[in-house]
Amino acid sequence: MNPAMLALVLAGTLAGLAIVLNHCHARLALVELTLNEGLPPGHQNTPTEQLAPSFGQSQSREITTLLGSGVHIFLSRNCHACQRLIDELDETTVSVDSALHLHFVDRPRPIATSAAANAGAVLHEHQSELASLVGADPLPYTVAIGSHGLVAQAVTPTVGQVVIAARDAGITMDMVGAS
Repeated sequence: MNPAMLALVLAGTLAGLAIVLNHCHARLALVELTLNEGLPPGHQNTPTEQLAPSFGQSQSREITTLLGSGVHIFLSRNCHACQRLIDELDETTVSVDSALHLHFVDRPRPIATSAAANAGAVLHEHQSELASLVGADPLPYTVAIGSHGLVAQAVTPTVGQVVIAARDAGITMDMVGAS
């Protein structure tokens, strides 16, 4: 075999190998994103669908019984959006007229302790079973339960969205400013 033909075959093989490796890298990135951020909305079978066919009073009562009134934010140590939310909570002063709970499905990072203290929140660890029961997926997920039993649920990657979810449940929550 002459050297020119060998070079052509080698170049073709390397180009094919590059395409295959690029495809593998894209698949691995998708798997990593899914593990860190959860499945996209609409792609998971949440207990919300199992508790009641439509969002109704029986599901609201079930969630209210499990959590009690207040703003409950479900987070994970391995979730990038959750870490950005914790950083934002650490930098922002919030006032809440109800209890604020940070439920980590695993063990929280050290900054979560200072963020909880800054926000006046109660920090809970290893709450994955509770998160599953209330349908907290994808994370960060907020369940706000007002004093009259009104329940609001939302994916909340920013403090502003947590405030909106709290207000939807009839809870007064304001961002006072940067600390």
